[in-house]
Amino acid sequence: KPYIFCAYNFENNINMQFRSIYSLVVIALSTDAFSPMSTVMRSSKFALQASDKPLTDLCEITKEACDVVSPLLKEMYSQIKIGTGTSDTALFKSDATFFTIADGIVQHMFIEYLFAGNKFHEIVGEEDDSEVNILETPYTVDSLVVPEEFEDLITSTLEKVKALASRIDQTAYSDMTIFVDPIDGTREFATGKGDKVTILVGYNDAEGIPAAGIIYRPLTEPAYWASGSKREGFTDGVLDLAEEPNPKGVLITDGKVSPFIKSTIENSGMNMVPSLASGNRVLMLVEGKAGAYIRDTGGFCKWDTSGPQAVLEAYGGVMAKLPEFLENKDMISYTHLKSPLNLDFCKRSVGLTLSNARDKKMFIPGLDSIVTDVHLVKEYNCVQGLVALAPTKMEAFYLNAIHSAMNNIKKESPPMYT
Repeated sequence: KPYIFCAYNFENNINMQFRSIYSLVVIALSTDAFSPMSTVMRSSKFALQASDKPLTDLCEITKEACDVVSPLLKEMYSQIKIGTGTSDTALFKSDATFFTIADGIVQHMFIEYLFAGNKFHEIVGEEDDSEVNILETPYTVDSLVVPEEFEDLITSTLEKVKALASRIDQTAYSDMTIFVDPIDGTREFATGKGDKVTILVGYNDAEGIPAAGIIYRPLTEPAYWASGSKREGFTDGVLDLAEEPNPKGVLITDGKVSPFIKSTIENSGMNMVPSLASGNRVLMLVEGKAGAYIRDTGGFCKWDTSGPQAVLEAYGGVMAKLPEFLENKDMISYTHLKSPLNLDFCKRSVGLTLSNARDKKMFIPGLDSIVTDVHLVKEYNCVQGLVALAPTKMEAFYLNAIHSAMNNIKKESPPMYT
């Protein structure tokens, strides 16, 4: 397709428009970007000297890695069978999420090859317990044998990932901890809802605060994604923008909506927006499809918040734990560090569930159990709720309205932290 070469100075604002404040940058834009009917927008802010922006470099390399593994994911997605352990490519987990070969292989390529060596302080992945063999055929993921038709594609993909690994600086990230979710929305991947699936990678500083990250939908056409680092003033992405922005929308999960969330939405004059998968929800906020994503109940983990928080904040939004916001509108991040215990556990406020219990035998259905021992909950579960606000909701008026609505109903319908 023809390209239009444009000279602009870029700064991303909440309406995804461009305005001049930085040095002149020349880029090439497809004519599709100017189509009045297009809902796709490429938004970016580039530094003239990328080598002076280590987090920007890291985001760009990670995006290329997502590009590289996407054909493999698409091929597996096109052939995967829905099952509960009876198919070659899917097993049913005890916590009601699907584990697929794709999950294990992508994480293995990222952790053992892309981020290999001592470039980073620590790396945490959702599927850390998986045993993956992609060096000798037949390839395997735990007890699953990878179908032979995937072998050539896996081999070629691995070589491309290795090539990208050589471009990551050996010393610039030695204090950073990575959180990786190779396929966020595994259940969606295994049940034909691939447009909700994302790859999530977050880079966290020595205090465990997200500093850079990416949310990447590998199964859409084109691939929609956003990456960014607020600290370096960097954002980049291809966004599936809402045809009609919905700043009054609050994203709700596909599960039961708690009384606290339901009452908050009703009392704030906002509306419910059904949604699937944690990473996809945050990308929806960036795309203008809702103004807020609020949770009191759990079922999500720190690999679901690390990359998305970095991206949302780079674009001008915010993500934080719910209790501090509810108390006095403080925005306190979860702590994204490798640890044997949950670093955000709050004694006498967390309910034990099948999702957050370290030993599932400790969970008794129908019994409301408040946990007093941190050893009973999983180390990476987010057990203090969540409040994520889109860039359009960052003005004091909206913050006050949401905060006021929560406090008006919290005595009658208190949050249920799990």
